[in-house]
Amino acid sequence: MKKQLTTLTLSGLMIGPILGSGIILLPPLVYGLTGNLSVPVWFAILVVGFAFALVLGNLSIKFPGDEGVTNAVEAAFNVKFKYLTSSYLISAVLFGPVAVYLVGARFIQPLLGLDVTTISFLMIGFVCFALLRPIHFLGTVSLAVTTIIAIILTLGSGAVLLGHETSFSLESPFDLAVISRALLLAFWSIVGWEVVGNYSKEVQDPATMIPRAVKISAVVISMIYLLVISAIQFTHLQDENAITALIYPLFGKSSALVMGILALMLCISTVLLFVGGVARLIAGISSGQNNLLNLLNKRLHNGAPLGAVLFLCSVNIFVLFLVHFEIFTIEDLVALADGFFIANATIALMAAYKLASNKTIRYTALTLAISFGCILLTSHWIVLGIIAILALKVLR
Repeated sequence: MKKQLTTLTLSGLMIGPILGSGIILLPPLVYGLTGNLSVPVWFAILVVGFAFALVLGNLSIKFPGDEGVTNAVEAAFNVKFKYLTSSYLISAVLFGPVAVYLVGARFIQPLLGLDVTTISFLMIGFVCFALLRPIHFLGTVSLAVTTIIAIILTLGSGAVLLGHETSFSLESPFDLAVISRALLLAFWSIVGWEVVGNYSKEVQDPATMIPRAVKISAVVISMIYLLVISAIQFTHLQDENAITALIYPLFGKSSALVMGILALMLCISTVLLFVGGVARLIAGISSGQNNLLNLLNKRLHNGAPLGAVLFLCSVNIFVLFLVHFEIFTIEDLVALADGFFIANATIALMAAYKLASNKTIRYTALTLAISFGCILLTSHWIVLGIIAILALKVLR
């Protein structure tokens, strides 16, 4: 199979999806919670995100393949831990994308006039089609989306900062419980780096291009977040339409339309990264199986993991029905996905600590693993229970 991803297309595949719905939803929420401490809170989480990206990028180079960093987990511990961390990542993608579809659908719904569930079904159909295209198609689409979003949010934030009276102050009531809640919310902004390794097999020169793409992506993501956060805090944009207000100087009365389109693009980009990466993981771990699991390894001539993509999209459709009939809420889906993502990332970081030959990488991974473990303990007890049951089942 021809390796199709370059530094630029891999960067595009990361930046837009990792910005995702978080760049639209999280800055106003965190500012509402922390006030003038919003910028320091975001600075802390973005530093963590940058370190997380470098550690996971390092693992992706050392252990390339469809299974991504789970190969590193197997090398550090054993094959059971590989399947455990794979189970956590797959479980997250059974639920998380549906929440992202619904967020995107809610933004675009007033503009289309269709109901949210119908729009979400259409989004799943598009994602399924896109994931069965050659990988360079995804990289090119994501790069185009990323470029458009980066330009609009950067220019909009800059225009708001220059065109409004601004004030800077760190004076704000310090409440540890509120800060902890804000950090937990902001954690969603760094989810995504753990699936980059699943694309390493399709990068032209992984040893050179992955580190470059990770650094470029981390810097661009951090700059966009800090610009958006600064514009919101320094001009005191506190309502739910704060992000739309950021682009008002550029688009005027058309801002709501543009933001709806941007939100849709960001959400689809996010799902493409996660579902595409996890589909490759499923195809990789089901390779060589002599039962029904081997169907998940079926691929098209272009290398797209047909069986795994259809499986994930089918489960997402089922979960969407459960939300439609009010068995699940979006908050339930986010809580489940977040818990599984953090559990997966924590094990990957422990593997990075054990395997690292560089002291900086080693102790960065250890610090992050402890931090992520503490964040995981704040998850809902039901989520922790499911994570524990999966661990007992797989590791016994």
